[in-house]
Amino acid sequence: MLDDCKDRSDIPNPEELFARLVVLLHNPLVREQRATQILTVLCYLAPMFPRNINLFWQDEIPKMKAYVSDPEDLKLDPSYQETWDDMIINFLAESLDVIQDTDWVISLGNAFTKQYALYTPDDEHSALLHRCLGILLQKVNDRAYVRGKIDWMYKQANITIPTNRLGLAKAIGLVAASHLDTVLDKLKNILDNVGQSIFQRFLSLFSESYRTEESDDVHAALALMYGYAARYAPSMVIEARIDALVGTNMLSKLLHVRHPTAKQAVITAIDLLGRAVINAAENGAPFPLKRRDQLLDYILTLMGRDESDDFADSSLELLRTQALALNACTTLVSVEPKLTIETRNRVMKATLGFFALPNDPIDVINPLIDNLITLLCAILLTSGEDGRSRAEQLLHILRQIDQYVSSHVDYQRRRGCLAVYEMLVKFRMLCVSGYCALGCRGSCTHSKQIDRTLHGNFSNLPSAFVSPSREALSLGDRVIMYLPRCADTDSEVRKLSAQILDQLFSISLSLPKPLGSSVGGDIELCYGALSSLEDVIAILRSDSSIDPSEVFNRIVNSVCILLTKDELVDTLHGCMPAICNRIKQSAEGAILAVIEFVTKRGAELSEANISRTAQSLLSAAGHVTEKQLRLEVLGAISSLSENTNEKVVFNEVLTAAARDIVTKDISRLRGGWSMQDAFHAFSQHIVLSVLFLEHLISVLNQTRVTKSDPGKGENSILLSETQLADEILQAAIFALTAFFRGGGKVGKRAVEQRYSSVLAALILQFGKCHGLANSGQHEPLRALLTAFQAFCECVGDLEMGKILARDSEQNEKEKWINLIGDLAGCISMKRPKEVENLCKIFTKSLNLQENFQREAAAAALSEFVCYSSGFSSTLEEMVEVLCRHVSDESPTVRCLCLRGLVKIPSVHIYQHTTQVLGVILALLDDLDESVQLTAVSCLLMILETSPKDAVEPILLNLSVRLRNLQISMNVKMRADAFAAFGALSNYGIGAHKDAFLEQIHATLPRLILHLHDDDLAVRHACRNTLKRFAPLMEIEGLLALFDSHRINSDHRSAYEDFVRDFTRQFVQHLSSRVDTFMASTIQALNAPWPIIQANAIYVSSSILSLLDDPNILALYHAQVFGMLVGKMSRSADAVVRARSSLAFSLLLKSTNLISWRAARLDQADSARKGS
Repeated sequence: MLDDCKDRSDIPNPEELFARLVVLLHNPLVREQRATQILTVLCYLAPMFPRNINLFWQDEIPKMKAYVSDPEDLKLDPSYQETWDDMIINFLAESLDVIQDTDWVISLGNAFTKQYALYTPDDEHSALLHRCLGILLQKVNDRAYVRGKIDWMYKQANITIPTNRLGLAKAIGLVAASHLDTVLDKLKNILDNVGQSIFQRFLSLFSESYRTEESDDVHAALALMYGYAARYAPSMVIEARIDALVGTNMLSKLLHVRHPTAKQAVITAIDLLGRAVINAAENGAPFPLKRRDQLLDYILTLMGRDESDDFADSSLELLRTQALALNACTTLVSVEPKLTIETRNRVMKATLGFFALPNDPIDVINPLIDNLITLLCAILLTSGEDGRSRAEQLLHILRQIDQYVSSHVDYQRRRGCLAVYEMLVKFRMLCVSGYCALGCRGSCTHSKQIDRTLHGNFSNLPSAFVSPSREALSLGDRVIMYLPRCADTDSEVRKLSAQILDQLFSISLSLPKPLGSSVGGDIELCYGALSSLEDVIAILRSDSSIDPSEVFNRIVNSVCILLTKDELVDTLHGCMPAICNRIKQSAEGAILAVIEFVTKRGAELSEANISRTAQSLLSAAGHVTEKQLRLEVLGAISSLSENTNEKVVFNEVLTAAARDIVTKDISRLRGGWSMQDAFHAFSQHIVLSVLFLEHLISVLNQTRVTKSDPGKGENSILLSETQLADEILQAAIFALTAFFRGGGKVGKRAVEQRYSSVLAALILQFGKCHGLANSGQHEPLRALLTAFQAFCECVGDLEMGKILARDSEQNEKEKWINLIGDLAGCISMKRPKEVENLCKIFTKSLNLQENFQREAAAAALSEFVCYSSGFSSTLEEMVEVLCRHVSDESPTVRCLCLRGLVKIPSVHIYQHTTQVLGVILALLDDLDESVQLTAVSCLLMILETSPKDAVEPILLNLSVRLRNLQISMNVKMRADAFAAFGALSNYGIGAHKDAFLEQIHATLPRLILHLHDDDLAVRHACRNTLKRFAPLMEIEGLLALFDSHRINSDHRSAYEDFVRDFTRQFVQHLSSRVDTFMASTIQALNAPWPIIQANAIYVSSSILSLLDDPNILALYHAQVFGMLVGKMSRSADAVVRARSSLAFSLLLKSTNLISWRAARLDQADSARKGS
């Protein structure tokens, strides 16, 4: 029967029948499983074909039937058609191998050629027909036949149809497996003749779009044919061909395509070139792909959007193009040579943005994202020469992905976390079993072959040189990125983040330890924590309803154990971005983790670590505007303070506040000033409130240490340090204000406990702030006064608040010193129990370096001394310190110390009188007039109660010094000096009477002259002093004279009457002292006060008018007359000229003076006659 069939002309021959049936196998789902029926027919027709085919088909056809037996199951596989077509081609190829009949094969090729007439180009059977002819030509050795069939196949193909184009390209690739040079010659000929036909050139003159579309189709087809030619070509000969193809820039001619499908074709071609290189390496013929980086640039160019694109549905096609491009990039980075850093960065910059693509269309986006993750893993696996460099690559890529891991968009976080997880899985495999370009796990032939090239330089080195170190992973930096994600709102992100942490610590524990290091402390504890973490992951995988907060706490506990000290520090330092994340739950998770870490392991942190952690938390608090979240951050700062060194944290808080005060308008910050919230948090904290208050006090009391002789270049540093210290001081004052106003009951209790320290610190600042106000800087004083008022309100000292409100902004030094004295008096009355503590504080403060601090301390102490009778031991210390500081460099301090000494309570003053008087005696010679004035005033006070045995030893010294001060230009100084001299009269009796009497006579002329001083206080002092001296002078008549109404009158005429009476008494009873009296009076003619000059003129002329001693007259007559003439003619003061004129008349009328002048004339005449 079969022979009859062969002889009949109306029945196709076996070759034509086989060709027809093979092509019809293409669609396995049409016409009630036609493919199965065709396979059954082939089995029946097997005897018609060459021998041996029957046995092969009996074995192979049932397998193919089994694949298409269940149509519903087949439809579930999106790639079933591609798989089925591959099975058909393999079936045909193996059948030809079994037949081994060249003539029959050629006849079959001719039969396939005739099939082209049966199908239109857009029929998918046509694409399969190309491949069938291609695999047949692969089996034929006749080069001319092959070339002819290739030409035929290309002419029959419609390359404008993507499926037909792809079938043609695969067919050409199949042919290239045996006839590579023939194929390449054909492709080169096609490329050289693109658009060169007369018809094409004619159409291009009228239609730009025709030229573009036609060129795109040809280039797309060429690209695919080149790619599949390389893909199927023998590995042993492909290197030279690929080098020629890439090296001659033939591919660059294909880059000008614009249609998306054309771009996809070119990208696929480049991908196939890379796969050819990988296949060659698998087959034992590895070689580097030259100009690989250039090919990557081609792909990156093709996957971008052209501004002139006007194709329909271009966005969707663009996404498909980009997905293919990512796949091609993965292929290229997987081949030798290794990526350079520049190329890696360029590829990542062009591709990482795909993580931000929207979720729809999901069927296109998801594969694209998968391809992107695969690309990143490939970059990781093929980069680096050793463990450390690969770890650096890993960190670089992970940090680039961080922006998506922490994104506020859910699907971006899921993609980012998935990418990180996949990369860590790959990295872990790399660390454990080496690298395989195909992604095989464990040991495989690929990894062994490639490992030799990768690790050839390290084969003889210890594993520590090949494997990365734990430090190279920067676990601390990574943990704070992924740990907060374990509290994310998205369950998938939570699960992935936990798995990421598990991978990180699994890798770290498997790495070799550095020599001499103790990583992680107790290794058993670390593995226990890792096991606990894995248990949590298992729970997350199996039960999504578990409480997320419980899971997060367990993860944090495990991580806290697994981190080394350095990693813990890095985690804490990097907490700011995690806390500022826009996903509130993640931000709260970061805060909870920080609190857990510092609570359990805060003791391990150094001061530098604490400082940097505090800076990160404070920066986070400043960036967070949501009130509740900021309070949680401040809670973390409080926890850091409580469990570490609180002083370091407080210093950072004040430094940050100082920076804000200088650089920001803190009253207008969105969400309020975070530093003020921090101050409130500390003030309301049960444990930290007292500690923070004490720290603020220490900052206010801090003295600046300055170099006595700074060298070159140090002045600017010192200036900067001084400025910073002032800014921190200002911040501390702000903090105190916030503490007083926002501390609530806890803060108030802390202030009451440290009442004395707080008050003393505020008072000590008065001097400096007033000094700054005098120089034009009023803000520090206002801030201090605000803080002081807040303090008064906090502790309920309303009276003290009124004192501040009344006189606080008086800038004169005397004013603010008096203010401090008023405050001290108020405190002594309202809070007597605090006086002793305040006295102790101010006593110590007198040893501080800054003048303003000592001045304020002395001002307060000088007032508190009055109320110190109840604590004698403290008083002794106060007196000692006050006496010591009367030699202070600050005149104000010297004055205030002296004032304090004379205010010693009466019950104690007697035992210190001698000491106080000694101090006064020394200060009467002080170079500063204010100190001298204070000394005289204090002498007046102390003399009222001083015993004789304390004064008498220094009576004469006091007298001499007081006499020197009686000619002071300071009115009060003169008045007090005269008054104090008069007070000494109480002690001018006994053994020192005569000596003191000499001092009285030496001072008497000055007293008489200043009895009519311009200043009323000086007059009163002189009157009182004269009255006290009268009994000691023992001159009858002086007592009555010094008690007369004339001495108490302020009229000039009364004074002159008194002078005439006094001079009469003086000349009569104290003629022996007239000479010295006249000498002192004449000296006063040059006094700086006109009234004193006038008084001296009148007193001296009055004495001369009463004298009858020719020797004294001879001594002073000419001198007085000459000075009178000069004063009367040259003085600018009317009172001096008037008194000079009166003195002339007085002298001219004097009887004694006329007699003396006549005697002088007689003596002169006698002398002339004798000569």
